[in-house]
Amino acid sequence: MFFDNFSSVFKDKKVLIISIFFIFCSNNSTISANENTMILDNLSTPGLTTQKQNWAFFTDGVMGGLSQGKAIISSLDGVDCYHMTGNVTTENNGGFIQIRNQLKPTISTKEYEGIYLKVFGNDEDYSIHLRTSLTMAPWQYYKFSFKSNSTWNEIRAPFKEFTKSNAYQPSNLIGQKIKSIGLVAGFKDFTADICLSEIGFY
Repeated sequence: MFFDNFSSVFKDKKVLIISIFFIFCSNNSTISANENTMILDNLSTPGLTTQKQNWAFFTDGVMGGLSQGKAIISSLDGVDCYHMTGNVTTENNGGFIQIRNQLKPTISTKEYEGIYLKVFGNDEDYSIHLRTSLTMAPWQYYKFSFKSNSTWNEIRAPFKEFTKSNAYQPSNLIGQKIKSIGLVAGFKDFTADICLSEIGFY
């Protein structure tokens, strides 16, 4: 009788233990997924990232170029976004416009696989520029290029696919700390028109 009762209790305990284990694993999976994703900005606070840092717009005029443009907070198809437009020209050694954000604190590339962004473009090519603690000169950065579509879509940019802009910087981005991130239209003559609704790390 004792063993029958023990068996019954043990079975009940096994069910309880399994249930607790399942709940624990489920919760851990959710936590793990959240730990491996960071939303830098989804316009919940327009103009600021989740780090409370401001976006800035600037052109190649800082180096004598003639490109012109602007960036505003707008809405497209009911989606709030940063809308960057302008005329990019390579005249006078110029050739870009961009929005950029300083990351404070810096983000380690060891913590994530890459960067994602949700954009609506005009079927032109754009790029993401990353500057790190090891890119000292203004012309040093890591670049990932992508083609935009005239619809909302998500771009994923793995860190391993970023290329360096200058010979005098480390080839491998992985392991470095990112200090700024920029969405760039440039390096050819064209009309830029792109909206950014969300950006983060995955």
